[in-house]
Amino acid sequence: MTIDWRALDKQVGGCWGTEPGIRVLELIVGEENIRRAVDHWITFEPGYGAAEQVLLIMRSTVAMEYCYEIYKNEPSTERAGRAIFLLSEMADWRFMRWARELVEDSTTRWNAVVALEQVLARPLGEEGIDLAKELLAKAEEDPDQRLRERAAEIHARLAANPYLEHLGL
Repeated sequence: MTIDWRALDKQVGGCWGTEPGIRVLELIVGEENIRRAVDHWITFEPGYGAAEQVLLIMRSTVAMEYCYEIYKNEPSTERAGRAIFLLSEMADWRFMRWARELVEDSTTRWNAVVALEQVLARPLGEEGIDLAKELLAKAEEDPDQRLRERAAEIHARLAANPYLEHLGL
């Protein structure tokens, strides 16, 4: 397979930065193949580990949106739960558009709180930082003791990281 890098660069409007780079990978792999990788992982078919690792490396917007779509279209199913787990594994600043909803949903809040640690440890704008800190603090007050303890552990780990001092945790 020969890749036309010039055409891909033109298609994404110039490839400077992570976001256009991810889009180029999505175009090379193909959106349908990315969705199939998500489905393959969710069903734990043989080879699901390979699919998972590729999805984690790519941090594909298509994959994240598909995981959220499964959650919305198949509420309270095992498939939806697995999709949110996978989404939390890939989480970065793009996760924040769903963060409040997922933290407030009792079926997904554990994975959503875990995702906040990843999100806060990566580049994130001030609005995203504020929301992530608010949701983490809310989780530290949750009625579920396990979730409170997990949120406190995440908070302490982030606060102890000298590279994350700017977060003010």
